[in-house]
Amino acid sequence: MPSVVRLEGVSKSYRMYDRPIDRLKEAVSFGRIKRGRDFWALKDINLEVEPGATLGVLGRNGAGKSTLLQVVSGVLQPTSGTVETVGQVVLLQIGAGVNPDFTGRENVMLNGLMLGIPRDKLLDRFAEIEAFADIGEFMDQPVRTYSSGMRARLGFAVAVNVEPDILIVDETLSVGDAVFKAMGIQKMLELRDRGTTILFVSHGTGMIKNFCNEALLLHRGEMLYRGGTAETLDRYQALLSSVEAQRNRPTDTEYEIEIQDDEDLEGPAFKENPELEERTPGLRHGTGEARIMSVEILDENEKQVRMVDSLSSVTARVHLQFAEDVKRSNLEITLRNKAGLDVFSTNTNAANVPLNGMKKGGRTIVDFTFEAWLQPGQYSVTAAVFSPKAKNMYLDWVDVAAVFKIERARDQAAIPGLVHLPTSVAVHDPDPRPPNA
Repeated sequence: MPSVVRLEGVSKSYRMYDRPIDRLKEAVSFGRIKRGRDFWALKDINLEVEPGATLGVLGRNGAGKSTLLQVVSGVLQPTSGTVETVGQVVLLQIGAGVNPDFTGRENVMLNGLMLGIPRDKLLDRFAEIEAFADIGEFMDQPVRTYSSGMRARLGFAVAVNVEPDILIVDETLSVGDAVFKAMGIQKMLELRDRGTTILFVSHGTGMIKNFCNEALLLHRGEMLYRGGTAETLDRYQALLSSVEAQRNRPTDTEYEIEIQDDEDLEGPAFKENPELEERTPGLRHGTGEARIMSVEILDENEKQVRMVDSLSSVTARVHLQFAEDVKRSNLEITLRNKAGLDVFSTNTNAANVPLNGMKKGGRTIVDFTFEAWLQPGQYSVTAAVFSPKAKNMYLDWVDVAAVFKIERARDQAAIPGLVHLPTSVAVHDPDPRPPNA
């Protein structure tokens, strides 16, 4: 299969100076007086990416990740080597391609036209772009009044709705809230399923592990390794451990990797999602006596998924750990649609499986399996654990702990309302006739 991204011997250098006057002296001498030194941000990179791949890019700060993506997108020209791409390339980087003096609406039109989207098509898609950005009345305000998260929302909404052939994402999701991150990942999964090639940079290694099918590791401008995501993450962790050992200090929590415990080989592995620990108080709160470590969405084959068919069976798997002894507790999940409406809720007590006698350090995995007889669309899962005696006192409560999409299967009839309720229909004659009439 031909590659859509091809780099051969790509290197990129910058001229560095100790003082501004040194740059001037070298310039006025036309390079005869050398006052600076070359810094190589990339060194002899050879890379091929096939159509539809999702490639994660790992590396410490200053490793050359952003430079690599800018070279692939054409924003930067390499000092040496060749870069070839096939199809429309969109670089999604915080602040990239945004005029701070233009309104959000004007920036949407400007960016779309720069990407080659006809004006009529942009106008047709504008409502969808505006809804995804979800910045309300700020759409008609200058971008300089936006927060970094709002700028990221605007740029992401434009990029994913023009359906590029190659999407390059450089830490854009890191500045958004939990809902934006979940929606962003869902949208990128839809693009991937349609064949879009995605290059993805994130310091959140859990995101790369769950989203990418390949990864590469950069260090000081060189590509140390490329392979499967799990193997690359292992090498990244080894590199971080080596660097931190030399500095004689503990590893920075910014680079923690998702942990899985395989002690119970007969059942599912216990999982932790580091992104849940980063939630703001508005999206997570509780006494801390218990912690919801992860929530997975599984299909009928117990495979983790982001999308299921309507009228199919779905499992929300909650990984729960107790920080204190808790005699009695109740775990609850609530399903919400994109409009924020609670469409379904259940808990362990209602199912007659209360969580009793949980010990400090104890862990449990709870599966809630239900029929997804719902209108197609995007849904989120909120998980909460509380004492039955005081429901309003949460041990832990996590909003948007997981996100998934319900799609209408090819042979299924449309669901006109919010939910599909199995219904039987009988027709009665109110005026029965005599048998011999």
